[in-house]
Amino acid sequence: MSVNLRDVKEVTARIFQMGLSMAEELIKITSQLKMLDEADSGFAMRSAVASFLFLVMPVDGETHPKEYDRLKRILSDDFEIDEETTLQLIHNVETSKADGSEMVVTASILKAGLTKSQLLTLVSHMWEMVFADGVMHESEVCLIERVADLLELTPAEVSSVMTN
Repeated sequence: MSVNLRDVKEVTARIFQMGLSMAEELIKITSQLKMLDEADSGFAMRSAVASFLFLVMPVDGETHPKEYDRLKRILSDDFEIDEETTLQLIHNVETSKADGSEMVVTASILKAGLTKSQLLTLVSHMWEMVFADGVMHESEVCLIERVADLLELTPAEVSSVMTN
């Protein structure tokens, strides 16, 4: 059997590139975990919740001021934090440039730290964010369904909290 050196080089280059892609993804996940691995575990949980709520706002193509106001209210009320801390939490999520690719890591953090009831409350708050601008878009529904799936919530559970 003869081996073509060009083919070997091409395959080697592909394997090397795949290895780099996997390494880059691991570095990205590790940095996300480090960001959330703060001394105060409550901060990590608040960041993860804020991250999912923040993702809802632009998914329909625009961020409405009512959605931003709703986000501030949910975070300050649920976590019993003052306005300055709420704004800092939102700023941290905004500047993290989360684009949804970290959803698996964020969901894992939430599943490990929250009860099923708390996860359902999060999804209920996501529905609040959807309805804050008065219009429900298909893209918003798809996002919530994806998050619910990652959180291992059933469609029936997601529907039950839609009206809460």
